Amino acid sequence: SYRMGDETFFSKGGTVNTELPMTVVTQFLTTDGTDTGDLKEIRRIYVQNGKVIQNSKISADKIPAAAGKDSITDEVCQAGKAAFVNHDDFTKKGGLAGMGASLKRGMVLVLSLWDDTLTRMKWLDSATPSKDGKRTAADPGVKRGPCAMTAGSPSQLRGQYPTAHV
Repeated sequence: SYRMGDETFFSKGGTVNTELPMTVVTQFLTTDGTDTGDLKEIRRIYVQNGKVIQNSKISADKIPAAAGKDSITDEVCQAGKAAFVNHDDFTKKGGLAGMGASLKRGMVLVLSLWDDTLTRMKWLDSATPSKDGKRTAADPGVKRGPCAMTAGSPSQLRGQYPTAHV
């Protein structure tokens, strides 16, 4: 949501308040509505305090070609790659249909906590300007979350949360 233009949707005190318990529901929708059809859309909804919250909508100033959309489709992915000036590896690898085929083969959900000494996890929740300086935090898609570019020191995180676990 943040990268797509709604910077308060999933946040402290936001539409989905990250300081409160929540349930995240991810729906995998197929072309024919069955479990065996080709994957065509991934939709996310949230449940908090007994209330169902639909995912935020993409802002026209972030991804004009996907403005108003609120789920993941091939078209949204392609529009995002173009708007954010990112290489489109997703389409080359088969898009959602390719991902669906992989899911049908079976996957295991693995959760872990980790940090990143090289990039400080900026790709997740900070800004990731280009090394050549052509794309800055002011450009669509560069700012991915509210964290400062100086945040995310692994030694600080490990010291601050020594008992973190999944």
